[in-house]
Amino acid sequence: MACILCATNSFSEIGEKRGFTIVKCAGCGFVYTMPLPREEELIKATQKKSSNFKPHVSLSRKIRYHFFASRIKRLFPQHDRIRLLEIGCNHGNFLSAIKSDKKFVATGIDLNSAALQYARSQRLNVLEGTLESHNFSGGSFDVVVALHVIEHLHDPVRTLTEINRLLSAGGMLITIVPCVTHIKARLAGIKWNYFGPPSHLWYFSPRTFALLLEKTGFAPVYSSCFYNRAHLKTIARKG
Repeated sequence: MACILCATNSFSEIGEKRGFTIVKCAGCGFVYTMPLPREEELIKATQKKSSNFKPHVSLSRKIRYHFFASRIKRLFPQHDRIRLLEIGCNHGNFLSAIKSDKKFVATGIDLNSAALQYARSQRLNVLEGTLESHNFSGGSFDVVVALHVIEHLHDPVRTLTEINRLLSAGGMLITIVPCVTHIKARLAGIKWNYFGPPSHLWYFSPRTFALLLEKTGFAPVYSSCFYNRAHLKTIARKG
């Protein structure tokens, strides 16, 4: 399988995990899973997850959501309304945190029907399916939030290209993905907990995530993995 970022066909093997091989592209250094499961298998696996309980959101997380929403608003000082789409909204915890903020017109999307049923019980605007299945009009949103989502996607190039299309001029993409070059990942090697196919398929560094953004029409505004947890947090603007 050629690298989805640079099309190089050669790679080195990092190790085996759950019947899959984790490899590193010889061209750009991108780390990914081989073989790639079929998209239908990934969707079915997600839809089977059970969420028949009321999720607990800690006070500290609620506070983080508050500051996260404040940061998003600072990105759009001239907007009376910010049209927001959260991909992978699950139970809708973040959407609940901004539900009463009149600055946001928020929509969520997820594959987990049980989680969405709970979100709807909280009077949240959520949709079931993949992003591509809903065929939103171009320019439908000002900001797209995808927290711990992109590493699960069957085709991140296709999905980020679609996100770019549906964003308004100057629209923003906000993401968190596991960071394969974080010190915790380097020390753990193949035992790193984020090496978890078939759930996690793609393993980004700041450099390779920047390549993905460039390939799909985005320009990074902020990107860093200098956090206690092995996370790469990025804000990118539609080019």
